Amino acid sequence: MALLTAVLPMPPVVAESLHAGLRRRGWIEGKGIQTEARASFGDPARTRDLATELVGLRPDVILALNTAHTLAAMQASASIPIVTWCGYPVETGLTKSLARPSTNVTGIASYASAEVWGKLVEILRELRPSLREVGVLWDYMPPAFPDGPVAIGEFRKAAQRFGINLNVWTVHDERELTDALSAIERMRIEALVVSASGGVHNHPERSAKIAELVARRRLPMITDIAGLFFLGANCALAYSPDLANLVDRLTHFVDRILRGAKPADLPFELPARFNLAVNLKAVRTLGLEVPPALLARADQVIQ
Repeated sequence: MALLTAVLPMPPVVAESLHAGLRRRGWIEGKGIQTEARASFGDPARTRDLATELVGLRPDVILALNTAHTLAAMQASASIPIVTWCGYPVETGLTKSLARPSTNVTGIASYASAEVWGKLVEILRELRPSLREVGVLWDYMPPAFPDGPVAIGEFRKAAQRFGINLNVWTVHDERELTDALSAIERMRIEALVVSASGGVHNHPERSAKIAELVARRRLPMITDIAGLFFLGANCALAYSPDLANLVDRLTHFVDRILRGAKPADLPFELPARFNLAVNLKAVRTLGLEVPPALLARADQVIQ
């Protein structure tokens, strides 16, 4: 198996779930399966080179852990099966159909048909019913994430439905983050959605800047992955796929392919469940109370 990922080592929940899922299905590293792993660190040229390098090893299956990695692997080989963890496979050309994969790619589509981004706006409105101005700090940027317009479209539909004005800042680097935070400081933004791709926002010094603004302006903030940014930036809320379950399902695809299945035999799956995390400490510092109905739905509560 060839593994193409953004960073190594992978986040513990991802690495542990990956190895545990493979072991449970009878694949033990060094005894029946051998993994060659490469990390792109977000560099497009490096991603293309690593995909070509991995294809040259003639693996039985490639596991690609974002959309850009999958596209690079597809360009390097149209025949080696690829298992992907991506966002919107149809919109980005990975397949023509989720139900009937039309290329050498199948796997988990984290966001397709799930309307996750609109759900983030809805959850913020539950916390602050009078909400009218929402800011979005967006670092899911091309080429690693070419499906941003689809997600932003979901944001805008949800905002329109609730009568909310949406303000989106795309953040490629620290300078653009600084400019966005300065703009938010000047505006009447009442809440923030912050993407947690592992890119710009996840750097500790940058998440600290966001956290400082949020605390000073008393802005409830929600993110899409209950990981390092959620904890480090003192986010109020997170709504994200159950990562352990999602990665375990990736190993299901790998197992089926290693036992002879073709990608066309394996429909894409959506995450089995999404988890809501509530940081009560962060919410209370904002002078807010979590509505009982929202708190009752929480899968994780941080006191």
